[in-house]
Amino acid sequence: MATKCRCRITVRHYECDPLGHVNHATYVHYCEVGRLAAMTQAGLPFGAILKQGYSIVVVDMYIQYHAPAFTDEVLEVTTCITSFHGALMTWQQNITRATDGALVAVAAVNGAFTRADGRPTRIPVALRQMFEALYLPEEAPLVPRQRRQP
Repeated sequence: MATKCRCRITVRHYECDPLGHVNHATYVHYCEVGRLAAMTQAGLPFGAILKQGYSIVVVDMYIQYHAPAFTDEVLEVTTCITSFHGALMTWQQNITRATDGALVAVAAVNGAFTRADGRPTRIPVALRQMFEALYLPEEAPLVPRQRRQP
């Protein structure tokens, strides 16, 4: 049965900007930590994927910020895969504050499965089956906001 991966991160002081909250760019790292934890939970630690001659590279990423996070707060990164298409997989990630469950940020990340030479390739069946431990297609995908026309 597929399930979301949950991992916790404690905000470090150097991740905060002069306003005292986590810098927006730091969330890219938090999402990476969440995806790596999810791969490990599925039985595919990133190092094992590399040893087999493959990699997963981020093609694009969209993050929507909902609330600030501050030094020493514990955040929970929840990660699942919402779609597979050829060499691509879409990861849905939510970052919440552990103390009160407040939504801090959401992210949608498209990753391409590649060979060691960087060329995209379909996910091998055996690896795809392992990734399906994280596959929850019913999760609502993050839809980027539409820009207003001037």
